[in-house]
Amino acid sequence: MLALLSFGYLLVYFQAPLPVYRQEPADRLTVLFTILGNFTSVLATWADLLVDPLPFFTQRTPVLLAAIAILVSATLVGRFLLTRIGLPAILSRLEMFVLSAALGMAAVSLWTFAIGFAGLLHYPLLIVAPLLLMAAWGAFDWYRQHRLSRVEASTSEPIPWPWIAAAAPIVICTLLGGMMPPYEYDVLEYHLRLPTEWLASGRIAVESYNAYSGLPMGAEMFALLPMTLWPSDQAWFCGALVGKTLISMFAPLTALAAYCAARRIAGSYAGQIAAIVVVGTPWIVFVAVYGLVDGVWAFYTLATILVAILWFQAKRSSEAESAAPLPRLALLCGLMAGMATACKYPALPLLVMPLAVWISLEGGRLNFKSAIAFTIGVTLLFAPWLIKNVVYTGNPVYPLAGSVFADSIRTPEQIAQWRAAHRVPTDASGHSVTPTLLLNGLKKVAYASDWTNVALTPLALAALAVFSLARWWPRSFPKDESDGSLADAAVWRLALYAVYYFAVWWLFTHRYDRFLIPLAPVVALIAGYGAARFRAAGWRVVCNSITAAGLVFCFFWINWQNSFLAPTFYFTDYRLLKEANAGPDVPLLAALVPPDHCAIVEGKADVFYMQTPIHYHTCFDSSPLVWLKDKTAAERKEILRARKVSHVYVNWSEIARFRSPGNYGFAKLVTPEFFAELVAQNVLQPVAPPPSDDENQPSAAWGQFYEVIP
Repeated sequence: MLALLSFGYLLVYFQAPLPVYRQEPADRLTVLFTILGNFTSVLATWADLLVDPLPFFTQRTPVLLAAIAILVSATLVGRFLLTRIGLPAILSRLEMFVLSAALGMAAVSLWTFAIGFAGLLHYPLLIVAPLLLMAAWGAFDWYRQHRLSRVEASTSEPIPWPWIAAAAPIVICTLLGGMMPPYEYDVLEYHLRLPTEWLASGRIAVESYNAYSGLPMGAEMFALLPMTLWPSDQAWFCGALVGKTLISMFAPLTALAAYCAARRIAGSYAGQIAAIVVVGTPWIVFVAVYGLVDGVWAFYTLATILVAILWFQAKRSSEAESAAPLPRLALLCGLMAGMATACKYPALPLLVMPLAVWISLEGGRLNFKSAIAFTIGVTLLFAPWLIKNVVYTGNPVYPLAGSVFADSIRTPEQIAQWRAAHRVPTDASGHSVTPTLLLNGLKKVAYASDWTNVALTPLALAALAVFSLARWWPRSFPKDESDGSLADAAVWRLALYAVYYFAVWWLFTHRYDRFLIPLAPVVALIAGYGAARFRAAGWRVVCNSITAAGLVFCFFWINWQNSFLAPTFYFTDYRLLKEANAGPDVPLLAALVPPDHCAIVEGKADVFYMQTPIHYHTCFDSSPLVWLKDKTAAERKEILRARKVSHVYVNWSEIARFRSPGNYGFAKLVTPEFFAELVAQNVLQPVAPPPSDDENQPSAAWGQFYEVIP
């Protein structure tokens, strides 16, 4: 029956249209055949390794080694902290590694933020010395515990080498993609741009020209830290690559966390299925390769769920009070949830709130000590970002809640613009809650999203069917398989959480696809339970086949160079990729602006590669041209001279995109008429950009350049 239902699901899945394929709609099956027919084109980019392997090894090896060094050091820091909390005795070796990495990376993020908030980023020893001290202590703890541990060989589980081998190509591609220079818009606009600015100023602050600087940016600290340590004038670029590589490493870490959590629920086979489903989810690869932080948020969501499962099992144990330190587990759970919220504001309603209710009220009575411990953990990781916003804006959740908390940066119009851009979507009639919109949302989760795993929905639905049988028809299971009450109790709570997550996402957010990514690993746990709860050989053959199909399709999707994911220039020279991703306007502007001067950039906000001093703004912020509003020509010239502005660059196509129907909008002041006025007053004069080194690239490719007239 599962095989037939899965086949039917595949028919629906492959007939679902993709939004753009060579500028025309196409269904998945058409795209898949195109990939299979042209997959040799992928090998053309891989051939760069054979043509000239030297750039790949010399450029990426330092980046990879630096990322590994930070992750290993952070894991030792996490082990030190877990030992101080008093939890190693109840954790398996793999759980100890996963949670040590999670807690250690959270500590690295928090400490880097603390040094940056204090304005001491130009003193990297202040960041490194305490972390290295804790790492050394953690290494000693590991050595001591390793010598004292006496685990019999019979208690160890066999390593699932076939699954590891099958997942390895996707994991390798994820890491190789993570080492590529950034090119995604949000990453260039703020995820990596803001750390470069904080590095230059030596201080983490809320910047009035970039509204995103008020968001919690715990994951961005993974780029800021290596930026402060890299010993060259390219620290901004190399540090960003290290940070982006670290973010890609959270994809396999999420799979390991899924294995640990599902194994706690229903055994090692459940863990294997859950982990492979996570690896084969293109959504997770998507954000890992781009350098977006949603994958870090997903990892900490799952780490929170893992610790919550440990807490739940300990509480349900007959020896709970003596066998497990419940408040300590709740503290760790809160720390994981706090780090998730330090990555993304939506984690507060989507993770912290339901977990707080669960931990507080599990068992039908108030678990006071655990509730307090959970709250302390969340506060330690999340509150510092709120304090930063209060200091710089007066609004703890800036740029959110602008109508609730007054801030010192934005106008009422800008607050309304942000709220409009992030409101719940509506249909043509202006309704946001209708059966049709709900059905579309469910379709997106089940199969219509570009990046869902083909195995996720069938296995999750099968798990719900298995749960129903276990709950209401337990005789359907052999006697040796019916004792799964603890697994059943855990999985229905996970299912309830999944429903809550979707409901909050659909009812209260702007229904952005990426906000669903943390839900995918949670559903993978449910899928693993369903695969393992029923042990018939035929059942597991079908589950294995569906899971393997997810891996195969994922590998094709992520490695097709014309896909929606990314070009697969894994082995290409960094210099070539850097120039291609930066675009022609970056070197052209650098050639125009003289030393000790700066430029105003309008329209373009993805300015990570612009290391020329510039004044810019995002679409939600005031334009620097507001300095010139309602001023005389002489006053305008004096203002630009005082600020050492030599040129202005305007990307009218980007401005038109922001002002298109349904988009975010843009500063009203920036118009061709205003620039015509500046030209007429002899404040600015249009200039032709210098010729490009690339003969095939038009010199006036991306915008209009103006020179400030002395």
